[in-house]
Amino acid sequence: MTNNADAQMILEIINKYVPEVMQTMAGLVAVPGNADLEAPQPASLSGIVGAIGLTGRANGVVYTAFSQSLANLITEKILGGEPSSQDVSDVVGELTNMITGNVKSQLCDAGFNCSLSIPSVVRGDKITVASKSAAISVRNEYECEGLSGQLVLQVFAVLEK
Repeated sequence: MTNNADAQMILEIINKYVPEVMQTMAGLVAVPGNADLEAPQPASLSGIVGAIGLTGRANGVVYTAFSQSLANLITEKILGGEPSSQDVSDVVGELTNMITGNVKSQLCDAGFNCSLSIPSVVRGDKITVASKSAAISVRNEYECEGLSGQLVLQVFAVLEK
């Protein structure tokens, strides 16, 4: 069963920091879409997907899923020039790290101390993700104004009081 207050807190954190990271790193305005505070599991993600685990009083995984076109554009904006596949993976990993670092900081401030794993990046058209133990499953989609493609954030978590 989802704790709605905890799910709402996570949504507020990601809705603050996804746009902030996108603006700071790529000069893009990321607009939150319709969030799902009880996102079904398993979830399906597509494109270039970054993942970082949380361990401690907050346990779970934060996933970022960038469409290929959006990931390429962001990488071009950050690095300049025509990006290689490795450049795109590196940028997705770093953006995932920055977003998740902000999530971690806010969770720690709320009393849910945790550590982060290193980012991993995978690519695919239909990547299935789930967490059997996660009481919280929050998902939101972000559109970058004036661009095609989207960014999806999926957070699975257990917050230990």
